[in-house]
Formats: sequence, C-alpha cells, structure tokens
Amino acid sequence: MRPLATPRTKILFAALGLAAVLLVLSATVGSLPGVCGSCHAMKPFAEGLEQSAHAGVDCYACHASPSSGGWLGMKWTEMTRMYLPGLFGAEVSGSSTRIERGRCLTCHESVLMATVESGIRINHGTCAPSGSCDTCHNAVAHGGATRWINEPTMEDCIACHRDQGAAVACDTCHAGKSQAERLSRGPWAITHGPNWQQTHGMGDLRTCNVCHEPAKCAGCHGVDLPHPPGFGGTHSASALTAPDSCGQCHDRTAFCNDCHGIEMPHPEGFLPGHRDIASGYDDASCMTCHRQQDCDRCHVTHTHPGNTDGTIGDTLPKVGD
Repeated sequence: MRPLATPRTKILFAALGLAAVLLVLSATVGSLPGVCGSCHAMKPFAEGLEQSAHAGVDCYACHASPSSGGWLGMKWTEMTRMYLPGLFGAEVSGSSTRIERGRCLTCHESVLMATVESGIRINHGTCAPSGSCDTCHNAVAHGGATRWINEPTMEDCIACHRDQGAAVACDTCHAGKSQAERLSRGPWAITHGPNWQQTHGMGDLRTCNVCHEPAKCAGCHGVDLPHPPGFGGTHSASALTAPDSCGQCHDRTAFCNDCHGIEMPHPEGFLPGHRDIASGYDDASCMTCHRQQDCDRCHVTHTHPGNTDGTIGDTLPKVGD
C-alpha cells in the first residue's frame, strides 16, 4: 500500500502548484499595462501611462533589460516583489528601476542624429552621448506619478558648455521662450523667485555671470562673486577690510573657525595671550596666514613696543610667500 501524503507534502505541492500558476500568468500576461495597473500601488503609474505618448507600450518594452537575461530577471522581480507580497497582504511599491538607454533607443535612435527643438534646442549626439535617458526624461511615461521628476537644468548645461568651450548665450539652446519662462522652472525658479535676495546664493554661483556682470554682485556683496581662483589664499585682505561682506553668505563663527582651527578674526586682546594657543612655527593654524618673520619680529628681534592691536607684521601674506 502506498503511504498517504503528509500535511507537509501537501503544503509543498500546493506551493509548487501556486508558483507554477504564477509563472504561467506572469509569462503570458504579466507584461501588459492593465495587469500591472490592477495593483492599487501601481494604479497611478498605469493612469499616467495611459495619458502619455507611451500609451499601449507594454511594461517589458521599457523595464526589462535588453540583455539575454532581461526577461528572466523581470519575471523574478514580478514573482518575488509583486505577486507574492501582494497575495500575502504586504505593501507593493511602485517602480523604482531606471530605464536602460538601449531600451529608449530601440524606438528613439533618430534623436541622436539631429538637433531637436521642443522649447530647448539640443543635439543629443553631442550633449547626451551616453548615460541614462531618464536623467532628464524620467516622467515621459508615467507623468506626475513619477517619484522624483528629473528635468534638464541650465546649471548642468552651462557647466558642460564651459568645460567644452561651447557657447553659453541663451539663444544657443532656448527656442521661443521668454526670459521669465526660462527662469520659472528648475533651480532658477528658486534663485530668481520672489525671495531671490535670500535664496539666490543657493544656486550654482558659477552660472551667475552668464547673465549678470560681476560688478552687479560686487556692488551688494563688496567682494567679487563668484570668488575668483586662488581666493582662498588671498581672502584675508577682504576679510579684514570689509568683514561684513563675509557674513552676508557665511556664518563667520562656524565657517571661518572650522577652516582656520582658531577663532577668526582674532578677538580683541588676542595677541598678548596667544602663547597659550600657538605651538610654534609648525602650528598649521598660525602658518596658514602668517610667516615666520611675523613671529621673529617679536620673539627674535624683540621689536618693542609690541604690536597688540590684533595684527602682526606690516602686510598679510600673499600666495607664494
């Protein structure tokens, strides 16, 4: 007589049967947008797709890797992260997978061959020869349901144009948009918004002089902005002659002290008591700004009366000294 199946065996066969059914279903209809959209977590993504130019495109056309194992990889993802969690009441999250460039070029390879104008004039073959298309275009299929919408930003374009020696004039890229429209999106909407006086420093300062003369910044700040190359080695003169200019952008207590490792500017009465802080010629916090001659003026040649007004020497160091 054959032994009766044990409860454990029955559970195993049931699990295998369920897995087989899920595999058949996912293999036959799993890539259809309607199936993906039937899950409440995916409904917004499905609705966004229906209203986009990609309506009718099956999910695998974009989300499965074009490699030989792409189909199997997507099936495994469906089984382990979608169907099984859904059946057992676990939360199913929306898609967070980046779209491989090759998937987009299957249909859109022509965009690499010519200059495209859609508000922004761009030659993708030159400006976007590699990388993922959804770096700039991740909302083209699912619209507002996209978790974090990426858009091309002028800061990124300008930085690249300058690196490559390309033109940065507005009309190089913009086609038929007013200045107000250009500044209403992306980071520039913050730096040029109603509170621009408080927020304009939050942007990439290297892009300011595309539109603004440096004198416009210096007129308010009292110092060249963006700071020119090598400014870190010469800023002491500006910090002493126009100390209020630093505090407009920097928290002087934290910003200056964290870099110098000592209270800056030195407080009144600092010089008579500095021996308790300075450790000698090798003290980096001193020699960042001072020269050995500054120390020797008092400690070697004994020049008197000593200078106790918080400065030492006749000049501050220059780069290369």
